[in-house]
Amino acid sequence: MIIKNTSAVVIAVLMAAILWLDSITHLGLTVGVLYAPVVLFTIQVRRVGFTLAVTLVAALLVLLGAWFSPPVVEGYPQEFAWLNRIMSIAAILVTGWLAVVRVRATQALTDSHKALVDARQTLSDQRHLLEVAASAGGLGGWSVDLQTGVVSWSDEVARIHGKAPGYNPASLDEAFSYYAESEQAYLRSTVQRTLSTKEPFNVESCIVLSDGQTVWVHASGRAAMNADGDVVKIEGALQDITARKIAEQASRVSLQRFQQLAESMPITVWTAAENGDIEYVTPLFFEYANVAHRRLEKDQWQHYVHPDDMPFVLEVWQRALQTGEPYEVEMRLRRADGEYRWHLARAVRVRDQVDGTLKWFGSLTEVHEQRRVAQQARDLATRLFNTLESITDAFFTVDTEWNFTYLNGQAEKLLKRDRDELIGRNIWVEFAPARGTTFEVEYRRAMKTGQPVVFEQFYPPLETWFQVHAYPSQEGLAVYFQDMTSSHNALAHLRLLETAVSRLNDVVIITEAEPINDPGPRIVYVNDAFVRRTGYSREEVIGKSPRILQGSGTSRAELDRIRQAIQNWRPVRAELLNYTKAGDEYWIEIDIVPMADDTGWYTHWVAVERDISERKLLEDRVRHLQRMDAIGQLTGGVAHDFNNLLTVMVGNAELLVESLDDRPELSTSAKMIAQAGSKGAELTKRLLAFARRQPLEPRALNVSRVVTDMQSLLIRTLGEHIELEFVMGAGLWSAMADPSQLEDALLNLAINARDAMMSGGRLTIETGNVWFSSDYAREHPDLSPGQYVMIAVSDTGCGIPPENMKRLFEPFFTTKPRGQGTGLGLPMIFGFLKQSGGHMTVYSEPGQGTTVKMYLPRTTEQWVEPIAAEVESTRGGGQTILLVEDDHLVREYARSQLLGLGYNVVCAEDGKRALDILRSDARCDLLFTDVVMPGGLSGRQLADQARLLRPGLKVLYTSGYTENAIVHHGRLDAGVLLLNKPYRRVELAEKVWQALSEPTGQEP
Repeated sequence: MIIKNTSAVVIAVLMAAILWLDSITHLGLTVGVLYAPVVLFTIQVRRVGFTLAVTLVAALLVLLGAWFSPPVVEGYPQEFAWLNRIMSIAAILVTGWLAVVRVRATQALTDSHKALVDARQTLSDQRHLLEVAASAGGLGGWSVDLQTGVVSWSDEVARIHGKAPGYNPASLDEAFSYYAESEQAYLRSTVQRTLSTKEPFNVESCIVLSDGQTVWVHASGRAAMNADGDVVKIEGALQDITARKIAEQASRVSLQRFQQLAESMPITVWTAAENGDIEYVTPLFFEYANVAHRRLEKDQWQHYVHPDDMPFVLEVWQRALQTGEPYEVEMRLRRADGEYRWHLARAVRVRDQVDGTLKWFGSLTEVHEQRRVAQQARDLATRLFNTLESITDAFFTVDTEWNFTYLNGQAEKLLKRDRDELIGRNIWVEFAPARGTTFEVEYRRAMKTGQPVVFEQFYPPLETWFQVHAYPSQEGLAVYFQDMTSSHNALAHLRLLETAVSRLNDVVIITEAEPINDPGPRIVYVNDAFVRRTGYSREEVIGKSPRILQGSGTSRAELDRIRQAIQNWRPVRAELLNYTKAGDEYWIEIDIVPMADDTGWYTHWVAVERDISERKLLEDRVRHLQRMDAIGQLTGGVAHDFNNLLTVMVGNAELLVESLDDRPELSTSAKMIAQAGSKGAELTKRLLAFARRQPLEPRALNVSRVVTDMQSLLIRTLGEHIELEFVMGAGLWSAMADPSQLEDALLNLAINARDAMMSGGRLTIETGNVWFSSDYAREHPDLSPGQYVMIAVSDTGCGIPPENMKRLFEPFFTTKPRGQGTGLGLPMIFGFLKQSGGHMTVYSEPGQGTTVKMYLPRTTEQWVEPIAAEVESTRGGGQTILLVEDDHLVREYARSQLLGLGYNVVCAEDGKRALDILRSDARCDLLFTDVVMPGGLSGRQLADQARLLRPGLKVLYTSGYTENAIVHHGRLDAGVLLLNKPYRRVELAEKVWQALSEPTGQEP
């Protein structure tokens, strides 16, 4: 483009220069011929129009130069001057013609070259597209050279045959071998016919690949001839049409299914071409109209349309054909019996997925009955209007814009407005005070959600409570409402009463009156207290019987008494054990009364239940305490007398054993008497421990030290088949307890564990610090909250059956074989812990083992390791002992033992006689007195009065049962020395010596 523009500029400059030269040259000189080379130069621009324009301009400039040129030289013929001009113009024209010819030739050559390049590009593109099309469409070429027999396949043909690109069969026979044997003869004859007739062929067949896969192909071919007209080659194309065959098969199946579906439908289905010609109609129409030959000719369907409907039907059908819009019209069609019945014709135009043509798919549905029903609906609407006018409910409707569309007479009455002035008016304008209230909120919610709403609301301008039912629809809102002012007031009182009942702490249950027999009357109401106490929700119990609260522990006798009362419609009060949803027990005191309606007929039962679980628990505890106190009194009385007897028995048996060492036959009997006495003493001791009446001597203990000091004893007790393990807690607190009683408790637990592990096992003793909260202490009234030291004894034995867990602490209850257990081990431990201010728990799983935990109260006193007193001799040195004992046998036994120990003894049978002795001048170094004595003066009272008479008098008490004389809260009073009955001589000697060795002082 730049070159062409430059050439045009050069040409213009040259022509201007020639014109200037011509204008200064005399007329007659051939300056105009110089325009010819310039015209020839226009070839560079390669535009015919430009060349012609320059040629014409040059010719005109030659004539113009003649106008501006000076006159001819004198003597030069004027004719020659113009002849030169004419010849110049001729030369310019000839040059222009030659230039045009050259430009056109050059243009033609350029166009040819461009066309050649374009053709090559197009050929390349077409070849690429052909390859793409061949690959995508499964199309390839083939040829057979008849002279050489060479068969050539394109890559796509090779692929169709399951071969690699570039593969060619060795012969035509090999190519035919890919086809089914039944097809090969036909294909050979087809090729032979083409060779003979030179006419092309087109066949569809299928080939079988080496893997057994079948491929459908379309083969076309033609004969190729030489210059002489002889056939030298046959060539053609091969296309994979498997997909098309599958699609055609699917289309046929789809068409068959469509026709089957259409013919199975209870309506007439039809299709039509794009121009409206009917192509298919289901047999149902032929049966309806009794059409001969079961086929419709063009426009034959119009003969069955009612004449009055035909113009409108054709108008609608033609408009649908022109616009493509869905076709829908109702018409009357003649039935076989001549009756015209209403039908609804519908059709839509869709594009066929197989051939891509537009078709109409339509249906013909009989709506004769629907129209009849519609008429009935109109009649019904009239009746509905009359009904709405006659109902007692007020009723109105509004449209989606909240404008009134209808009000009945009752609505006019309640709203106190005339319907004529409200129809078409906005509800929020006419009833402005309702804006922002529940009326507007609920109405708008119904319209928004499409769900009905029911509510009650007070409308102040009318001073009326309304109950409203609003039903939304596409047309708007239909509202039913009633004046509920009087009933609302009554309901408010009822709700107030219900609220009061629901907030009661007592449970209230209302049931139906019947049935009395199973399954029992159904619950219709329960208050909140019921839900809180039982764990059942209202939904879970409404409709069920209150008997779901009963269980195995519920008294049958009480239930029978209640049943008898309600059968006679009488009120009844009872106490029952009920069960919560979780299975927990609780006691109730229940009052049941019948409710009657206005006719006097009993319709319901009302039950008021009060939870008396705490009262029952308190009663159980009181009974338990009373029982324990009775047992204690009984045990104390028995222990007092029994220990006196045992004292004499054990003491004398001990003397017999010592004196009969040289007579083995009698010594054995004496030892048996002593052993029996010891067992009796142990039994009495355990009874007192269980009754929490044994005197304890508690002090600050290092529990871990007590446990580990017993290790050797426990190992001997358990035996080699049981492994013993200690787990001592770090930072263990000191505990307050009687060490000897604690050791007895541990030994008892170890023996029980041993007996539970007959085949061996592991016994673990663990210590630790524990803090009991107030909540836990409230569940165990005899336990105080605070800090405790825990001792846990765990075994891997057989465990305790659940039915025995509640009886563990009953005296004399044992599961051991007769003669192997007294049943006082755990009760004794339990009594010792409770008397010490402690606690005890037992956890057991049958087959897994048992864990017993003892809790002793923590003390802030420091543990001091006891130092054994060095006693040079326990024999007396002539000291005088005043012996006060009411039991003659015990008094004589003690006197003889004391005399034998080297003491002087003065005896008194009661406190009064002892005081008389003390008032005398008789010597007395020690008062040795029984605690419990008749005559109204106890041992403690005697000691107090004796110290008034003789200050600094040393006192030693002895008793088999102390009551509260010298023991308070289970502990010996400070400074008190006690010798428990029964006692042996060595114990008597040690205690008397200890009493005499105590520094003189007053007991606190």
